[in-house]
Amino acid sequence: MVERGVRAPALMGAVAALVAAGCSAGSGGDAACAAPTPAPPAETALMPAGLSFDHIGTVTHVVSTQGHFTVRAVTTKPIDEVTVLIQDAVTAAGYRPAGMDNEGFEAEVFFTSGAYAAGQALVRRGDCEGRWDIDLVLIDPDSAPPPTT
Repeated sequence: MVERGVRAPALMGAVAALVAAGCSAGSGGDAACAAPTPAPPAETALMPAGLSFDHIGTVTHVVSTQGHFTVRAVTTKPIDEVTVLIQDAVTAAGYRPAGMDNEGFEAEVFFTSGAYAAGQALVRRGDCEGRWDIDLVLIDPDSAPPPTT
């Protein structure tokens, strides 16, 4: 019985040390708050020509499906700045800005291509403090039907 009483405080101390280490100010207290993992080059190669997130944040996933591109990214830039940077990046890829709605905790940036609504970027507060998640969906302009006259 005495041995159990001696080990319990030692075990509790070890558990407390592990919990404190996991919740230290430097770690964010959450493994999910590690640096974002960049998408592999094979995925980033799927992005539309001219589209770059180099000045925006880390691209974490890219998918190209029939007629659409989806880009996911993470940034630490302020939401007011990142919405303008996204607009500039997508414009450089040949799309036109069509509006923006920024509520401070979430923002949307809309784009056109020719006569079509061509997509939007959604910026939302991330799970980690100071981070914003970006979901950009664009149509492939080459897949859009020609305009009717």
